[in-house]
Amino acid sequence: MPATESYQMAAHLIAWGALAILCYAYFGYPVLLALAVRLRRPAPVQRGDARPSVTVVVAAWNEAPTIAAKIENTLSQDYPPDLLDMIVVSDASTDGTDDIVAGYAARTERVSLLRTEGRQGKSVALNLGVPTAKGEIVVLTDADATFEPDAVAQLAKPFADPRVGAVSGQLRYRTSGGLDEGEGAYWHYEQRVKQLESSLHSLLGANGSIYAIRRNLFRPLRALDVNDLRIPYEVLLQGYLVVLEPAARSYEAPAPSLWAEYRRKVRIMSRAIATVLLLVGRTVARRRMAFLWQLISHKLFREIQAIFFAGMLFGAGWGTALGDGVLSLFFAGQLALYLLGAVAWAFPRAVPRLLRLAAHFDMIALASFAALALWLTGRARATWQPARTAQG
Repeated sequence: MPATESYQMAAHLIAWGALAILCYAYFGYPVLLALAVRLRRPAPVQRGDARPSVTVVVAAWNEAPTIAAKIENTLSQDYPPDLLDMIVVSDASTDGTDDIVAGYAARTERVSLLRTEGRQGKSVALNLGVPTAKGEIVVLTDADATFEPDAVAQLAKPFADPRVGAVSGQLRYRTSGGLDEGEGAYWHYEQRVKQLESSLHSLLGANGSIYAIRRNLFRPLRALDVNDLRIPYEVLLQGYLVVLEPAARSYEAPAPSLWAEYRRKVRIMSRAIATVLLLVGRTVARRRMAFLWQLISHKLFREIQAIFFAGMLFGAGWGTALGDGVLSLFFAGQLALYLLGAVAWAFPRAVPRLLRLAAHFDMIALASFAALALWLTGRARATWQPARTAQG
C-alpha cells in the first residue's frame, strides 16, 4: 500500500474515531441507558412520609447579598422545625457574611456558623460542616439557591427506602427571558439522562443546588473534588442507591452571559477530570463494571472531550493536506461551525436560534480545552466565585 494511502487511512481513523466517541458519549449512551431500563425493570424506590432529622449545610464565600434570604428560605420549609437545622460554613468570607449568619445563630439554635481560615474551597468547607451536622440526613445546597416550600420534605421521602443513600433534587433556572437556547437545550438533555440513570438506581452525580445524603455515608473530599459528583458516587460505591426526586425543586439564576458560563464550566471541568479519574480507579478496584461503563460514558468522555475535538480537527486537517476530498469537507465543516459559533457568541441577539446553538457548542469545546490545560499544568482552582459577581 502506498505511503499516502496509509496516511489517509490513519487520518480517517483519527477523525472519524474521535467523532464516533463524541457521538456515543452524547447520543449512544442515553440510547443504551433507555434500553437497559426497559430490559432490567428494577424494583421501584419506596417513597414514604417519614420525617428524619435534617441538617442543611451551605458553603459560602462573600454571600452577604444572599445569605439572609437563604437562611429564611431554609427555616421556613414545610418541615417540622425541631427536625430541621442549618449550618453555614464561611470559607473565610470578608464581606459581612459571617456577621449576618451570627445574628441568626444568636436568635435561634437552628442556625450555626462555622468558618475556615484562609480560602480553601467548597470541598474543604463541606469536610468541616457535614461531620458536625446533627441530622440523620444532610442536605447540601448553594447559598444563592431558593428551595420550594416542600423541597426538604420531598427530598426526605425516598429515604423511607433503606436502600437509598442519596437523593438529588431538580434544579430549575429562574429567569423571565428563559435560558439561552444552547444552555437550555443542554440542561434539558442532562435532566433526561439523570432520569434514565436514576431509573437504573445508579445516578452518578447530583444537582449541586439541591441534594441529600445519609450523614453516616459521607466520606472526606479532596480540595479539588467536585462535591456533587464525588459525594453521591461514594454513596453508590458503598452499595446504596442514588436516585432523582424531581418533586424536590430548587431555583437559581443562570449565568449572566455565555462568557460567564464558559468560565464556570472551565473551573468545574478542570476539577472534574481529577475527580473522575479517582473514581474510575476506585470503581475498577471494586470491580463494579456497570458503574464503570456509566462513569466512562457519561463523565470521563465528557471531561476529556477536548482530546476528541482535537482529534477531529487534526485528522481532518491531515487528510486535507493529503488531498483527501471527504476529510477536506469534514475539515471545512468544522471550521465553518466554529466560525459561525464565534459570530453568534459575539452577537447573541442578532443571529438566529441555530447559530446561538453553535455558539454554545463553541463554548463547550473551548471550555474543555482550557479545563484540560489547567488540569495538565496543575493550575485548577478549588475556590469559587458567586455567579452574580461574574462579568459578561
